[in-house]
Amino acid sequence: MGINILEFINNVSVKTYLAGEDVFKEKDPSNGMMYFVFTGALEIRKSYDGEERVIRNLEPGSFFGEIALINNVPRAATARVITEKAKIGILDQEMFYRIGQTNPKFFSLLLNTTIQRLVSVEDEIAKLSSGQPIHPIRNRD
Repeated sequence: MGINILEFINNVSVKTYLAGEDVFKEKDPSNGMMYFVFTGALEIRKSYDGEERVIRNLEPGSFFGEIALINNVPRAATARVITEKAKIGILDQEMFYRIGQTNPKFFSLLLNTTIQRLVSVEDEIAKLSSGQPIHPIRNRD
C-alpha cells in the first residue's frame, strides 16, 4: 500500500515497555485503546488448548488492539515485548475519531489492514478444519 500508519499519528502518548512485559493480556477487559509500535518488537500470543502460541510478530510501524476502539470486548490475545525495550504509542477513542475526521485515509488504511488480518485468520481456520465447514449450523440444508 505504501502508506505507513505512523504518518497519521501525532501527539499520542508514548510508553516504554521492557522485554517480557505485556501491553495487555488475553481476556483483559477492553480499555478503549489501540497501540502503535514506534521502536522495538512485540509478539501477539493466543492460547490454544492450554498452550500459548505466537500468531503474529509486530515491528515498528505496526498497530494492534484496534478492536478495543470500536467494541468493548475482552482482549483476544496477549501483546508481549520481545526486544530489550519497545516504545509504544497509545491512541484513545477521542484521538482516533479526531485523526479520522482530519484524514480519512487513516480509517481506510486501518480498515484495510484489519480486513487482511481477518482473512488470514479465516484461512488458518479453514486449514485447521481440514476442509470441513467452519460453521456447520449455517451450512445445513
